[in-house]
Amino acid sequence: MYKFLCLFFLYFPLLSQAQWYESTGQSQVRDGDNNSAKNRAIEDAIKQALIFAGASVSSIQTVANGVMTQEQTHISSHGEIERIELIDEVYSKDTVSVTLRLDIFANEQQCFASEFKKSLAITQVQMPNREHARTGQIFDINKIFGEKIFKSIKLADRAITPRPYYQHAIRTEEFFNQHYNFNPRIIEQLAHKSDSQYVLISKIKDISMGEKQNSEFMFWQSNRFERFFGYELILFNALTQEIVMQKDYSTSGIWRFKKTARVDVKSQKFWHSEYGQSINNLSNQISLDLQEKLSCLPLQGQIKHIKENTITFNLGKEHGVKKGQSFSIAYQSYFTDPEGNKQPYIITSANQVRVNQVYTRSAIANSIGDKLLANIQTSDIVLLVELKEPEL
Repeated sequence: MYKFLCLFFLYFPLLSQAQWYESTGQSQVRDGDNNSAKNRAIEDAIKQALIFAGASVSSIQTVANGVMTQEQTHISSHGEIERIELIDEVYSKDTVSVTLRLDIFANEQQCFASEFKKSLAITQVQMPNREHARTGQIFDINKIFGEKIFKSIKLADRAITPRPYYQHAIRTEEFFNQHYNFNPRIIEQLAHKSDSQYVLISKIKDISMGEKQNSEFMFWQSNRFERFFGYELILFNALTQEIVMQKDYSTSGIWRFKKTARVDVKSQKFWHSEYGQSINNLSNQISLDLQEKLSCLPLQGQIKHIKENTITFNLGKEHGVKKGQSFSIAYQSYFTDPEGNKQPYIITSANQVRVNQVYTRSAIANSIGDKLLANIQTSDIVLLVELKEPEL
Protein backbone atom coordinates (compact mmCIF):
# COMPACT_ATOMS: atom_id res chain seq x y z
CA MET A 1 0.00 0.00 0.00
CA TYR A 2 1.48 3.39 -0.85
CA LYS A 3 0.37 6.91 -0.39
CA PHE A 4 0.82 9.75 -2.84
CA LEU A 5 2.04 12.68 -0.80
CA CYS A 6 2.42 15.65 -3.10
CA LEU A 7 2.39 16.65 -6.73
CA PHE A 8 3.91 19.64 -8.49
CA PHE A 9 2.89 20.71 -11.99
CA LEU A 10 4.85 23.22 -14.01
CA TYR A 11 3.37 23.56 -17.43
CA PHE A 12 4.05 25.81 -20.38
CA PRO A 13 0.84 26.35 -22.35
CA LEU A 14 1.03 26.71 -26.10
CA LEU A 15 -1.62 27.52 -28.64
CA SER A 16 -1.20 23.96 -29.95
CA GLN A 17 -2.37 20.85 -28.11
CA ALA A 18 1.09 19.85 -26.82
CA GLN A 19 2.12 20.90 -23.32
CA TRP A 20 5.07 20.19 -21.09
CA TYR A 21 4.26 18.96 -17.58
CA GLU A 22 6.66 18.46 -14.68
CA SER A 23 5.27 15.96 -12.20
CA THR A 24 6.82 14.82 -8.91
CA GLY A 25 5.55 11.68 -7.15
CA GLN A 26 6.51 10.00 -3.88
CA SER A 27 6.02 6.45 -2.63
CA GLN A 28 6.86 4.45 0.46
CA VAL A 29 9.66 1.88 0.31
CA ARG A 30 8.43 -1.58 1.31
CA ASP A 31 10.78 -4.15 2.77
CA GLY A 32 13.80 -2.25 1.51
CA ASP A 33 12.76 -2.66 -2.15
CA ASN A 34 13.79 0.70 -3.59
CA ASN A 35 13.24 -0.32 -7.23
CA SER A 36 9.60 -1.29 -6.70
CA ALA A 37 8.97 1.92 -4.75
CA LYS A 38 10.55 3.94 -7.53
CA ASN A 39 8.40 2.19 -10.13
CA ARG A 40 5.22 2.91 -8.17
CA ALA A 41 6.18 6.57 -7.76
CA ILE A 42 6.82 6.84 -11.51
CA GLU A 43 3.45 5.23 -12.32
CA ASP A 44 1.62 7.58 -9.99
CA ALA A 45 3.39 10.67 -11.32
CA ILE A 46 2.51 9.66 -14.88
CA LYS A 47 -1.12 8.98 -13.95
CA GLN A 48 -1.56 12.30 -12.18
CA ALA A 49 0.01 14.21 -15.07
CA LEU A 50 -2.27 12.47 -17.56
CA ILE A 51 -5.35 13.24 -15.45
CA PHE A 52 -4.39 16.88 -15.21
CA ALA A 53 -3.69 17.08 -18.94
CA GLY A 54 -6.85 15.18 -19.87
CA ALA A 55 -4.89 12.49 -21.70
CA SER A 56 -4.35 8.74 -21.62
CA VAL A 57 -1.98 5.94 -22.66
CA SER A 58 -2.67 2.28 -23.27
CA SER A 59 -0.49 1.16 -20.35
CA ILE A 60 0.96 3.39 -17.64
CA GLN A 61 2.95 0.41 -16.39
CA THR A 62 4.65 -0.01 -19.78
CA VAL A 63 5.68 3.64 -19.80
CA ALA A 64 6.92 3.39 -16.21
CA ASN A 65 8.95 0.28 -17.03
CA GLY A 66 10.56 2.18 -19.90
CA VAL A 67 11.62 4.93 -17.53
CA MET A 68 12.97 2.35 -15.06
CA THR A 69 15.07 0.48 -17.62
CA GLN A 70 16.46 3.46 -19.52
CA GLU A 71 16.96 5.95 -16.67
CA GLN A 72 17.30 9.28 -18.59
CA THR A 73 14.89 7.94 -21.16
CA HIS A 74 13.16 9.82 -23.97
CA ILE A 75 10.09 7.83 -24.95
CA SER A 76 8.55 9.03 -28.20
CA SER A 77 4.99 8.61 -29.49
CA HIS A 78 3.74 6.36 -26.68
CA GLY A 79 -0.01 6.87 -26.71
CA GLU A 80 -0.62 10.53 -25.91
CA ILE A 81 2.78 11.05 -24.30
CA GLU A 82 4.98 12.52 -27.00
CA ARG A 83 8.11 12.52 -24.84
CA ILE A 84 9.04 11.71 -21.25
CA GLU A 85 12.20 12.30 -19.22
CA LEU A 86 13.29 11.22 -15.75
CA ILE A 87 14.99 14.34 -14.42
CA ASP A 88 15.44 13.60 -10.70
CA GLU A 89 15.11 10.95 -8.01
CA VAL A 90 15.64 11.38 -4.27
CA TYR A 91 15.73 8.78 -1.50
CA SER A 92 14.92 9.87 2.05
CA LYS A 93 14.39 7.42 4.94
CA ASP A 94 11.47 5.21 3.85
CA THR A 95 10.34 7.21 0.79
CA VAL A 96 11.47 7.69 -2.78
CA SER A 97 10.66 10.74 -4.87
CA VAL A 98 10.91 10.95 -8.65
CA THR A 99 10.40 13.91 -10.97
CA LEU A 100 9.33 13.47 -14.58
CA ARG A 101 8.99 15.90 -17.43
CA LEU A 102 6.31 14.90 -19.95
CA ASP A 103 5.27 16.31 -23.31
CA ILE A 104 1.60 15.35 -23.57
CA PHE A 105 -0.82 15.44 -26.48
CA ALA A 106 -4.39 15.13 -25.20
CA ASN A 107 -6.87 13.16 -27.32
CA GLU A 108 -10.26 14.85 -27.08
CA GLN A 109 -12.07 11.58 -27.74
CA GLN A 110 -10.59 9.64 -24.82
CA CYS A 111 -9.88 12.03 -21.98
CA PHE A 112 -11.32 11.82 -18.49
CA ALA A 113 -12.12 15.55 -18.44
CA SER A 114 -14.49 15.25 -21.42
CA GLU A 115 -17.15 13.81 -19.10
CA PHE A 116 -17.53 17.23 -17.48
CA LYS A 117 -18.70 20.63 -18.71
CA LYS A 118 -16.64 23.76 -18.29
CA SER A 119 -18.29 27.10 -17.61
CA LEU A 120 -17.61 29.73 -20.27
CA ALA A 121 -18.55 33.42 -20.19
CA ILE A 122 -19.61 34.58 -23.65
CA THR A 123 -18.79 38.28 -23.53
CA GLN A 124 -20.10 40.90 -25.93
CA VAL A 125 -18.41 40.75 -29.31
CA GLN A 126 -16.74 44.08 -29.99
CA MET A 127 -16.76 45.88 -33.34
CA PRO A 128 -13.99 48.50 -33.53
CA ASN A 129 -14.58 49.35 -37.21
CA ARG A 130 -18.17 50.48 -36.78
CA GLU A 131 -18.13 52.43 -40.04
CA HIS A 132 -18.35 49.06 -41.82
CA ALA A 133 -21.86 48.68 -40.41
CA ARG A 134 -23.27 51.75 -42.14
CA THR A 135 -24.41 49.77 -45.15
CA GLY A 136 -27.64 48.26 -43.89
CA GLN A 137 -27.31 50.06 -40.53
CA ILE A 138 -26.35 46.75 -38.89
CA PHE A 139 -24.72 48.32 -35.83
CA ASP A 140 -26.06 45.62 -33.49
CA ILE A 141 -24.63 42.69 -35.43
CA ASN A 142 -21.90 42.21 -32.80
CA LYS A 143 -24.42 41.72 -29.99
CA ILE A 144 -26.55 39.36 -32.05
CA PHE A 145 -23.52 37.34 -33.16
CA GLY A 146 -22.45 36.80 -29.55
CA GLU A 147 -25.96 35.60 -28.79
CA LYS A 148 -25.78 33.21 -31.76
CA ILE A 149 -22.58 31.65 -30.40
CA PHE A 150 -24.16 31.32 -26.95
CA LYS A 151 -27.29 29.61 -28.31
CA SER A 152 -25.28 27.27 -30.53
CA ILE A 153 -23.17 26.11 -27.58
CA LYS A 154 -26.21 25.76 -25.34
CA LEU A 155 -28.06 23.72 -27.96
CA ALA A 156 -25.10 21.35 -28.40
CA ASP A 157 -25.10 20.70 -24.63
CA ARG A 158 -21.77 18.86 -24.76
CA ALA A 159 -18.52 20.19 -23.31
CA ILE A 160 -19.53 23.67 -22.19
CA THR A 161 -22.07 25.28 -19.92
CA PRO A 162 -22.23 28.82 -21.39
CA ARG A 163 -22.84 31.97 -19.39
CA PRO A 164 -24.57 34.83 -21.28
CA TYR A 165 -22.58 38.01 -20.79
CA TYR A 166 -22.98 39.48 -24.26
CA GLN A 167 -25.18 42.42 -23.22
CA HIS A 168 -22.34 44.14 -21.35
CA ALA A 169 -19.88 46.21 -23.37
CA ILE A 170 -16.19 45.78 -22.54
CA ARG A 171 -13.00 47.30 -23.94
CA THR A 172 -10.98 44.73 -25.87
CA GLU A 173 -8.30 46.71 -27.73
CA GLU A 174 -5.50 45.70 -25.35
CA PHE A 175 -6.36 42.01 -25.67
CA PHE A 176 -5.60 41.96 -29.38
CA ASN A 177 -2.27 43.78 -29.54
CA GLN A 178 0.83 41.76 -30.31
CA HIS A 179 2.20 41.96 -26.75
CA TYR A 180 -1.01 40.82 -24.98
CA ASN A 181 -0.42 43.48 -22.31
CA PHE A 182 -4.02 43.34 -21.08
CA ASN A 183 -5.13 43.95 -17.51
CA PRO A 184 -5.68 40.50 -15.92
CA ARG A 185 -8.14 42.08 -13.49
CA ILE A 186 -10.62 42.39 -16.36
CA ILE A 187 -10.59 38.62 -16.88
CA GLU A 188 -10.90 38.03 -13.14
CA GLN A 189 -13.87 40.39 -12.88
CA LEU A 190 -15.65 38.85 -15.86
CA ALA A 191 -15.14 35.36 -14.45
CA HIS A 192 -16.34 36.45 -11.01
CA LYS A 193 -19.48 38.19 -12.28
CA SER A 194 -20.42 35.31 -14.57
CA ASP A 195 -19.16 32.53 -12.23
CA SER A 196 -17.08 31.02 -15.04
CA GLN A 197 -13.79 29.17 -15.37
CA TYR A 198 -13.20 30.33 -18.94
CA VAL A 199 -13.80 33.71 -20.61
CA LEU A 200 -14.25 34.36 -24.33
CA ILE A 201 -13.06 37.74 -25.63
CA SER A 202 -13.75 38.46 -29.30
CA LYS A 203 -14.26 41.08 -31.96
CA ILE A 204 -15.67 41.49 -35.45
CA LYS A 205 -12.80 42.76 -37.58
CA ASP A 206 -14.48 43.20 -40.93
CA ILE A 207 -18.03 43.51 -42.28
CA SER A 208 -17.06 45.59 -45.31
CA MET A 209 -18.62 45.45 -48.75
CA GLY A 210 -16.89 43.72 -51.65
CA GLU A 211 -17.29 43.79 -55.41
CA LYS A 212 -20.57 43.89 -57.27
CA GLN A 213 -21.52 40.34 -58.25
CA ASN A 214 -24.03 40.80 -61.09
CA SER A 215 -23.29 42.09 -64.58
CA GLU A 216 -23.98 45.66 -65.65
CA PHE A 217 -25.70 44.22 -68.70
CA MET A 218 -28.32 42.52 -66.51
CA PHE A 219 -29.88 45.87 -65.60
CA TRP A 220 -33.19 44.26 -64.64
CA GLN A 221 -31.59 42.48 -61.70
CA SER A 222 -31.19 44.06 -58.28
CA ASN A 223 -27.60 44.86 -57.39
CA ARG A 224 -25.79 42.07 -55.55
CA PHE A 225 -22.56 42.67 -53.66
CA GLU A 226 -20.23 40.37 -51.78
CA ARG A 227 -20.00 41.24 -48.09
CA PHE A 228 -17.26 40.01 -45.78
CA PHE A 229 -17.32 38.90 -42.18
CA GLY A 230 -14.09 38.63 -40.18
CA TYR A 231 -13.96 37.52 -36.55
CA GLU A 232 -11.21 36.92 -33.99
CA LEU A 233 -11.41 35.27 -30.58
CA ILE A 234 -9.19 34.74 -27.56
CA LEU A 235 -10.14 32.12 -24.98
CA PHE A 236 -8.80 32.55 -21.43
CA ASN A 237 -8.62 30.24 -18.46
CA ALA A 238 -9.67 32.83 -15.89
CA LEU A 239 -8.19 30.88 -12.97
CA THR A 240 -4.66 30.82 -14.42
CA GLN A 241 -4.80 33.82 -16.83
CA GLU A 242 -3.64 31.55 -19.67
CA ILE A 243 -4.57 32.04 -23.29
CA VAL A 244 -5.75 28.55 -24.23
CA MET A 245 -7.00 29.38 -27.72
CA GLN A 246 -6.68 32.16 -30.26
CA LYS A 247 -8.14 31.98 -33.74
CA ASP A 248 -9.22 34.07 -36.73
CA TYR A 249 -12.30 33.27 -38.80
CA SER A 250 -13.60 34.70 -42.05
CA THR A 251 -16.49 34.15 -44.42
CA SER A 252 -18.52 36.08 -46.96
CA GLY A 253 -21.94 36.06 -48.55
CA ILE A 254 -24.05 37.85 -51.11
CA TRP A 255 -25.64 41.06 -49.80
CA ARG A 256 -28.95 41.46 -51.62
CA PHE A 257 -30.37 44.33 -49.59
CA LYS A 258 -30.50 47.85 -50.99
CA LYS A 259 -27.65 50.08 -49.88
CA THR A 260 -30.09 52.54 -48.36
CA ALA A 261 -32.11 49.86 -46.54
CA ARG A 262 -32.11 49.65 -42.75
CA VAL A 263 -31.76 45.91 -42.11
CA ASP A 264 -33.10 44.34 -38.93
CA VAL A 265 -30.40 41.87 -37.81
CA LYS A 266 -32.90 40.22 -35.46
CA SER A 267 -35.27 39.36 -38.31
CA GLN A 268 -35.67 36.01 -40.05
CA LYS A 269 -35.36 37.85 -43.35
CA PHE A 270 -31.77 38.75 -42.51
CA TRP A 271 -30.79 35.31 -41.18
CA HIS A 272 -32.40 33.54 -44.13
CA SER A 273 -30.42 35.69 -46.57
CA GLU A 274 -27.20 34.33 -48.06
CA TYR A 275 -25.10 36.67 -45.96
CA GLY A 276 -27.00 35.82 -42.77
CA GLN A 277 -26.68 32.09 -43.44
CA SER A 278 -22.92 32.45 -43.95
CA ILE A 279 -22.60 34.19 -40.59
CA ASN A 280 -24.83 31.63 -38.89
CA ASN A 281 -22.72 28.77 -40.27
CA LEU A 282 -19.63 30.50 -38.93
CA SER A 283 -21.16 30.82 -35.45
CA ASN A 284 -21.83 27.06 -35.47
CA GLN A 285 -18.21 26.36 -36.47
CA ILE A 286 -16.93 28.58 -33.67
CA SER A 287 -19.17 26.71 -31.23
CA LEU A 288 -17.74 23.35 -32.35
CA ASP A 289 -14.15 24.62 -32.12
CA LEU A 290 -14.70 25.92 -28.58
CA GLN A 291 -16.28 22.65 -27.49
CA GLU A 292 -13.45 20.63 -28.98
CA LYS A 293 -10.86 22.85 -27.30
CA LEU A 294 -12.46 22.80 -23.85
CA SER A 295 -13.49 19.15 -23.90
CA CYS A 296 -10.24 17.79 -22.53
CA LEU A 297 -9.06 20.74 -20.50
CA PRO A 298 -9.19 19.98 -16.76
CA LEU A 299 -12.27 20.79 -14.70
CA GLN A 300 -11.28 23.45 -12.20
CA GLY A 301 -13.26 25.53 -9.74
CA GLN A 302 -12.73 27.86 -6.81
CA ILE A 303 -13.38 27.47 -3.11
CA LYS A 304 -16.10 29.89 -2.01
CA HIS A 305 -16.52 28.95 1.65
CA ILE A 306 -14.56 27.03 4.29
CA LYS A 307 -15.79 25.71 7.62
CA GLU A 308 -13.51 23.36 9.54
CA ASN A 309 -12.98 20.32 7.26
CA THR A 310 -15.78 21.24 4.85
CA ILE A 311 -15.56 23.40 1.74
CA THR A 312 -18.06 24.78 -0.76
CA PHE A 313 -16.90 25.32 -4.34
CA ASN A 314 -18.49 26.62 -7.54
CA LEU A 315 -18.91 23.39 -9.50
CA GLY A 316 -22.14 21.40 -9.47
CA LYS A 317 -24.64 19.28 -11.39
CA GLU A 318 -24.47 21.66 -14.32
CA HIS A 319 -20.80 20.71 -14.74
CA GLY A 320 -21.33 16.97 -14.26
CA VAL A 321 -20.17 16.83 -10.63
CA LYS A 322 -21.66 13.96 -8.63
CA LYS A 323 -21.76 12.86 -5.03
CA GLY A 324 -18.73 10.75 -4.12
CA GLN A 325 -16.30 12.36 -6.57
CA SER A 326 -12.94 13.51 -5.25
CA PHE A 327 -11.08 16.77 -5.73
CA SER A 328 -7.56 17.94 -4.94
CA ILE A 329 -6.97 21.42 -3.59
CA ALA A 330 -4.33 23.44 -5.39
CA TYR A 331 -2.45 26.67 -4.91
CA GLN A 332 -1.58 28.97 -7.77
CA SER A 333 1.60 30.95 -8.21
CA TYR A 334 3.75 32.43 -10.98
CA PHE A 335 7.35 32.41 -12.15
CA THR A 336 9.22 34.59 -14.60
CA ASP A 337 10.72 32.80 -17.60
CA PRO A 338 14.09 33.73 -19.20
CA GLU A 339 12.30 36.09 -21.61
CA GLY A 340 10.76 37.97 -18.69
CA ASN A 341 7.25 36.65 -19.25
CA LYS A 342 5.05 35.78 -16.30
CA GLN A 343 4.05 32.09 -16.41
CA PRO A 344 1.52 30.37 -14.13
CA TYR A 345 2.04 27.11 -12.31
CA ILE A 346 -0.18 25.10 -10.02
CA ILE A 347 0.93 23.22 -6.92
CA THR A 348 -1.44 20.46 -5.85
CA SER A 349 -1.42 20.02 -2.08
CA ALA A 350 -1.98 16.85 -0.08
CA ASN A 351 -5.47 18.15 0.77
CA GLN A 352 -8.19 16.08 -0.89
CA VAL A 353 -11.95 16.23 -0.43
CA ARG A 354 -14.94 14.08 -1.37
CA VAL A 355 -18.27 15.53 -2.50
CA ASN A 356 -21.27 14.78 -0.26
CA GLN A 357 -23.81 17.35 -1.50
CA VAL A 358 -24.33 18.63 -5.03
CA TYR A 359 -26.40 21.58 -6.23
CA THR A 360 -26.87 23.10 -9.68
CA ARG A 361 -23.74 25.26 -9.64
CA SER A 362 -22.03 24.35 -6.39
CA ALA A 363 -21.02 21.40 -4.25
CA ILE A 364 -20.09 20.73 -0.63
CA ALA A 365 -17.19 18.40 0.13
CA ASN A 366 -15.47 17.06 3.25
CA SER A 367 -11.82 16.19 3.69
CA ILE A 368 -11.13 12.53 2.95
CA GLY A 369 -10.69 10.63 6.20
CA ASP A 370 -11.67 13.77 8.15
CA LYS A 371 -8.08 14.97 7.92
CA LEU A 372 -7.37 18.58 8.78
CA LEU A 373 -7.50 20.84 5.73
CA ALA A 374 -4.30 22.79 6.21
CA ASN A 375 -3.38 26.18 4.75
CA ILE A 376 -6.35 26.60 2.43
CA GLN A 377 -8.37 29.72 1.77
CA THR A 378 -11.21 30.96 -0.38
CA SER A 379 -10.32 31.34 -4.07
CA ASP A 380 -7.93 28.38 -3.92
CA ILE A 381 -8.41 26.04 -6.88
CA VAL A 382 -10.09 22.63 -6.77
CA LEU A 383 -9.09 20.03 -9.39
CA LEU A 384 -11.20 16.99 -10.20
CA VAL A 385 -9.19 13.77 -9.83
CA GLU A 386 -9.79 10.04 -10.00
CA LEU A 387 -8.86 8.43 -6.70
CA LYS A 388 -8.48 4.66 -6.81
CA GLU A 389 -7.11 2.34 -4.19
CA PRO A 390 -3.68 1.16 -5.38
CA GLU A 391 -3.05 -2.54 -5.90
CA LEU A 392 -0.84 -4.37 -3.42
